[in-house]
Amino acid sequence: MKRPTPVQVCVLLGTALFAVRPLQATLLLTPAGTSLGFTLTTFVSGYNAQYGPLSQGISSAGTVTTGSLLNNKIYVFADVDGQTLSSALSSTSYACTTGNCNWSMTTAGGQVYGAQAFGGVFEHFASNGTFTPIPNLQAASLTGYLGVWNNPTNNHLIASSNQGLVDIDPVAGTYRVINASVFPDGITVSPDGTTIYAEVSGTIQSFNLTTGALIRTFSVGHSPDGTGVVSGGILNGFVVVNNNDGTVGLLDPTKANGDPNQYVIIANNGTRGDFVSPDGSNGTLFLSQTDQVARLSCGANCSIGSTNTAPEPLAFALAGLGLVGLAGVRRYRRG
Repeated sequence: MKRPTPVQVCVLLGTALFAVRPLQATLLLTPAGTSLGFTLTTFVSGYNAQYGPLSQGISSAGTVTTGSLLNNKIYVFADVDGQTLSSALSSTSYACTTGNCNWSMTTAGGQVYGAQAFGGVFEHFASNGTFTPIPNLQAASLTGYLGVWNNPTNNHLIASSNQGLVDIDPVAGTYRVINASVFPDGITVSPDGTTIYAEVSGTIQSFNLTTGALIRTFSVGHSPDGTGVVSGGILNGFVVVNNNDGTVGLLDPTKANGDPNQYVIIANNGTRGDFVSPDGSNGTLFLSQTDQVARLSCGANCSIGSTNTAPEPLAFALAGLGLVGLAGVRRYRRG
């Protein structure tokens, strides 16, 4: 018998995808998600705010840096599951500079970068959670808007900014505008560094990273937000989508809108899903929820999100050797 495609498996199981959400929701894999080889664990729990910790970065020390609007702290955790806020290796208080001061973060070349939503300066994070502005960008009046991601081919930052979609060289402190007319929410970059996927006005859109041209618009429903591209295995090229309605979807970008095989729910029963962040050390994807950070894995020979292929910038690598130690409302929605 010919082996069914992943989306055919999902369609067969489609009637069992959704469960009634209890008062205290817990993100769970659907039968389709399990059949496709995904696993889901809890990285850190214990948050309690309208928005959970939006995104994470993996420091050169191998620790996980994340923000919390719950108490205006940058936390640093070991990269292991089953933790709570009290498990943090360190925490650093920060001031709200935008009036909407949760963080978008990403990892590039073993370094963590990010900005507070809707107008924050782009920062470089040390392994202990402290941070300093990326040189030159503040003087150029470039600020963060929402999502930011790593281009794995050159360790540039692909960011939603006050100037639209931009490509930032964080070491040189320079940038170019990719597309000045779009201001997306969650974004990701394909592993080959050619395509950006982004949430725009309730849809997922794909853009050519070099030219900024719109490639396609996907109407998937479920209030999509953070996205991450699968690399390797039978799901290569599929896009994981973290949704505001407490579900996680899987998009086949080769399918047309309206095709029942284009989009399937692989997890549900969650709280509000928001940004996602790749853990390049093990190929998993952090999923932001209101109350926790979950971790999604697609199994052997498969990863989700960017993999750092370029070497770590020498300047930051040398600076890291001198470090001592380990070293909310996220935004007001438009409309």
